[in-house]
Amino acid sequence: MIEALSTAIEFRSAESGNHVRRIHDITRYLLLHTELGAGLSAEEIEQIALASIMHDIGKIAVPDAILNKPGKLTAEEYDVMKSHTVQGAKLLEKIPQLRENGAYHYARDIALHHHERYDGRGYPEGLQGDEISIWAQIVSLADAYDALSCKRVYKDAFPREKVLEMIRTGQCGIFNPKMLECFFAVEPELSKLYKAGEL
Repeated sequence: MIEALSTAIEFRSAESGNHVRRIHDITRYLLLHTELGAGLSAEEIEQIALASIMHDIGKIAVPDAILNKPGKLTAEEYDVMKSHTVQGAKLLEKIPQLRENGAYHYARDIALHHHERYDGRGYPEGLQGDEISIWAQIVSLADAYDALSCKRVYKDAFPREKVLEMIRTGQCGIFNPKMLECFFAVEPELSKLYKAGEL
């Protein structure tokens, strides 16, 4: 069910298919190989990784003209784009079969909160600090890392050094300092996986 829904996103946006697979793998790696996964069972980690592929499911409700616009979005278009968080949570709530899946709780939370920011300047609810679940925070960081590292319809890929600088200096949002410490500790391995085509 979850894989089928994530496949639907691929038909809307050229980069989403590979993007969601990389988000899954980055999320899983961070949970398995850093202390961010402390206290979580192996089953919970797999459920969170699976749930992470649903983070952008709400983009199904965003018009193509906005979703695939090659240039900068207007303020009004950006508001529509931001609505994918709330739309994603609503969509997941409306699928009875999904509620029986162990990943549902994580998927809904991630879809709704993966654009929240540690300093409270994210959306849609302006959560801050530990008000944001660790899995939503991890997907947020994985999403930023992948978006900066890859070509999109609206931008080229940034060099790895620039990606790391932007994340470190908060140019793409403020992240949990402890999470950043864990991320930078394993990023060389994540980078190798990208180069090897394994992510």
